[in-house]
Amino acid sequence: MNISIEVTKDLLKYLDGKVGNGYTSRSEVARDAFRKLMQEDIRRQARLKSISLQDLEKARKDVCKTLIEERYRHYI
Repeated sequence: MNISIEVTKDLLKYLDGKVGNGYTSRSEVARDAFRKLMQEDIRRQARLKSISLQDLEKARKDVCKTLIEERYRHYI
């Protein structure tokens, strides 16, 4: 899915500096930044609700396993 965002010249320069330094495109830099922001939000919510990161990781694995089983149940 495509989206369009406006950034400052400094942010654009930063994005362009990342391309070729571990990233292949501006989009890849942006996706990675969004993922990291999401991870930080999840960690923050876990701390606020007194959920250990180990419990959170176990829940994530359980959900992933269930989703994979549902998605590929025809092949199992």
